[in-house]
Amino acid sequence: MLSQAENELLTRVEGNAPMGQMFRRYWLPMVLSEEIEPDGAPAAIRVLGQELVAFRDTQGRVGVLNAGCPHRLSSLVLGRNEECGIRCVYHGWKFDVDGNCMDMPTEPDDRGFKDRLKAVAYPTREAGGMVWAYLGPRELEPPFPAFPWTAYPSNQVGVAKSGYRSNYLQAIEGAIDSAHSWYLHSGSSRDWDKRFEVSSDASPRLEAEDTPYGFRYAAIRVPNVDPETTKYARVTIFNVPSSSTIPPPLDPNLPAHTSIFVPMDDENTMLFDVYHSQNGTPVDPLALRRRLKVEPGVDLDEDGFFRGGRKNRWNQDRAAMKTGSYTGIAGFQNQDTAAVDSMGAISDRTQEHLGQSDVAIIRMRRRMAEAVKMFQAGRTPPGLDGSTDYSSIRSAQGVIPKDMPWQRILDLATTSR
Repeated sequence: MLSQAENELLTRVEGNAPMGQMFRRYWLPMVLSEEIEPDGAPAAIRVLGQELVAFRDTQGRVGVLNAGCPHRLSSLVLGRNEECGIRCVYHGWKFDVDGNCMDMPTEPDDRGFKDRLKAVAYPTREAGGMVWAYLGPRELEPPFPAFPWTAYPSNQVGVAKSGYRSNYLQAIEGAIDSAHSWYLHSGSSRDWDKRFEVSSDASPRLEAEDTPYGFRYAAIRVPNVDPETTKYARVTIFNVPSSSTIPPPLDPNLPAHTSIFVPMDDENTMLFDVYHSQNGTPVDPLALRRRLKVEPGVDLDEDGFFRGGRKNRWNQDRAAMKTGSYTGIAGFQNQDTAAVDSMGAISDRTQEHLGQSDVAIIRMRRRMAEAVKMFQAGRTPPGLDGSTDYSSIRSAQGVIPKDMPWQRILDLATTSR
């Protein structure tokens, strides 16, 4: 349970809210690379309550700018993307990916106004099928978080993007909650049968430890075979401010999974679900999205949110619940979204009653509170000082001897692939 003041500190991200300002110190995904093409339509982005525009110029370079044209603030989302720049349709002012003004046709050339004016542009990187941007102070720009999958060939990474109509914090809490998968996702997890063969223990014991980048924890269950001498451990990673890597499926031909939650504003969140190959097997993004039921234009509306919602109970099929479906909600991600969004836009955590299975939730909130207080005190939040080797961060699962520390699973995973 949190106090109202603690809940406000952790959840508010708009304007000058400390948490939102801290988020700006990190590299964040903005759009999928496939969403913008050279000289194609710009993409509208809303992050931390701010309106941005992303575009790919004639040469393939990517720009992320404040959406409002610096002239009269008309949106550059309406702009003409052509000849290595985006041109505002209101008065024709044109800017390149770095924000430099290339043309100012309504103003005299001899005054040099064009050369003195810049649109606000942000540093960008393309990796893992996504365009990332850094929205914080330029002098404090951190190293790019080079997770292992950011270096994989493009055909070994697929990203499924979908929105939550709720605050980022409760979306993350769903991602790091190991206990719920035995219920909410019963029968629908990609490796459900294999996991259930290993253990039918629905009440995991959680152990957590802090790391320089956030924390990691193990959900430890009693295995079906040799329960006296072994344990089944699933290790999940949490990176401040908002990414989680869950244990890869037991089937090595299925991709592993990292979730990155980007706050759009106080009450909406965009999820970038990154699926990355375990053994070099290609990942088909279209097939992935169809299986997860997050296909744009089919399962998702024009803004990237599920067509199901509170009014129709997230398309829940009560009849199907009597014939084998646990939730009556089709699609792994849609199940998470329904559970999280049903709490309301910002969950009232003063009303909660947490248990032993919520160890990871409590740890995440504590680490985020510590991080934002470090930020407020002028110190460097977790994962930004350059000492974190993001390329070595992996999650894992397996059956190990009862007396073996669960951290050994990660040591073994680090040496694989």
